Amino acid sequence: MSTSIEVSHAESPGSSATRSAVKILVAEGDSQVRRVLRTTLTSAGYVVVEATTGEEALEKVQAEGAVDTVLLDLRMPGIGGLEACRRIRRIVDIPILVTGVLRDRKDQVRASDAGADGYLVKPFGIQDLLWRIHALRRRAAALEPIPTV
Repeated sequence: MSTSIEVSHAESPGSSATRSAVKILVAEGDSQVRRVLRTTLTSAGYVVVEATTGEEALEKVQAEGAVDTVLLDLRMPGIGGLEACRRIRRIVDIPILVTGVLRDRKDQVRASDAGADGYLVKPFGIQDLLWRIHALRRRAAALEPIPTV
């Protein structure tokens, strides 16, 4: 996959200091894509945890405990992205953004049925990725219960 890179970090949604503690699991089988995502998300202020297979993604979600968002490739080795998405959703209710080459609209429906909160079509621009993560994080924060005093 050749991810187009349109990085303009001046006003990137992930670049503020308030997002520096947000931990994103990047579950991607392609090492070059994973490296680009790690570099981009880290420079945008996110903490990145990496997985190369669906099984490893599950382990990271369980082991890290504080993973805030999952970026999940559909065509990963092992159990694959859809099954990993289903299993992650059973473990924790955090934003899951699925990435994949869109063969037809059914791919988006399958991802949604598996528990994904969004689908980003490859190849995608980095700015598009940052905005989607920002939107999912904002929506998740709005749904969090307000602590009582």
